[in-house]
Amino acid sequence: MSLFRTTTGAGIGLASSSSILGGFTQIRTATKRVSGSKTNKNDSAGRRLGPKKFENNFVNPGEIIMRQRGSKIHPGENVAIGRDHTIFAMEPGYVKFYLDPFHPLRKFVGVALKKDYTLPVDHFAPRVRRFGYEQILDEADAKKEEEHMSRKEYLAQDELKQMKVKRENAEKLWKRNALSQLKEQFPAITEPELATERLYQVAALMKAGQTLEQARDQVTFNYYFEQQLAVRRGELLQEEFNTKFDQYKKFSSELDLALALDHKTRLHKPFSAEEHQQKKDEILSKLDSEFTGIILKDAQKNAILQLLNTPGVFSSEEIFVFKQKYIPAVLPESVPGTVLDIPRGKKLPENAVVVKTFDPKTRSLRRVVRTKEAFP
Repeated sequence: MSLFRTTTGAGIGLASSSSILGGFTQIRTATKRVSGSKTNKNDSAGRRLGPKKFENNFVNPGEIIMRQRGSKIHPGENVAIGRDHTIFAMEPGYVKFYLDPFHPLRKFVGVALKKDYTLPVDHFAPRVRRFGYEQILDEADAKKEEEHMSRKEYLAQDELKQMKVKRENAEKLWKRNALSQLKEQFPAITEPELATERLYQVAALMKAGQTLEQARDQVTFNYYFEQQLAVRRGELLQEEFNTKFDQYKKFSSELDLALALDHKTRLHKPFSAEEHQQKKDEILSKLDSEFTGIILKDAQKNAILQLLNTPGVFSSEEIFVFKQKYIPAVLPESVPGTVLDIPRGKKLPENAVVVKTFDPKTRSLRRVVRTKEAFP
């Protein structure tokens, strides 16, 4: 009873100060320290966002034009944008802020190569590009500009020189071997040095992915274009050009009929369609009769690879397919001596491995004991 009286009395006392009807009044107290707290001192320095270059300001490649959070300004011509939305110049020129009719809600910034150019360029108008540099007349400035290089290029000079020497040595070795092979196996070719140069150019284009016919046409066109440039420079007369090019066409056609290059750029005598198919059938029949259904040794693997790499017979794709067929990663179970009949619980010999294979008939895994020779 005392508890009821105390609570009721407290309620009446509080109600008398706020309401005649009685009840409780909620009082909101402060739960956050306002002054002198460490948690309120999180203000960081400004990021200095905004434009760094303005309309018609000249910029060099790499100079920052705009720092921003989000693409408030979009990159236009001759500029690029970083992952933090910083826009920077890609070409030397003058800053231009503009609107694009194809994107009416976007603002763009670009770099015009000349001060009187306006952006954006008309949709069907040709794009203005910087194809070269202005001539430097001062010899000291010209030498300084010629010797200038970036830090990355300067640090890579030793590696670039080693790569150049390695490439030159490989070129000399290929030409020397090709020249000796021409003199020994193709004595009918009258100009072996010129033939070696043409064959090397064809081989370089084949290594870059072109076919033999494409590489031959490209080398012939390159010779034609070089002689045309000599005529334009006044180093060669038009009559001399016609004579030289006719001679080169005759020589190249005779050379292409006399020999060919395979996918590994090895010289060989070209085959006709019948000879090519006959040679391919002979090699495949020999592989089927001598190297199928047996445990392969190293000598037999080398013999298979040597047959598959016969110059001018198989392409690189065919060699890959036949290598998987005749030198498989796992020999089939039909090969004698690769499957052992050892029941469960028995100790396996040292050269045995337990393999679980899927049986499509029972649709379950099957336990097979195989020798290590089944995995060449």
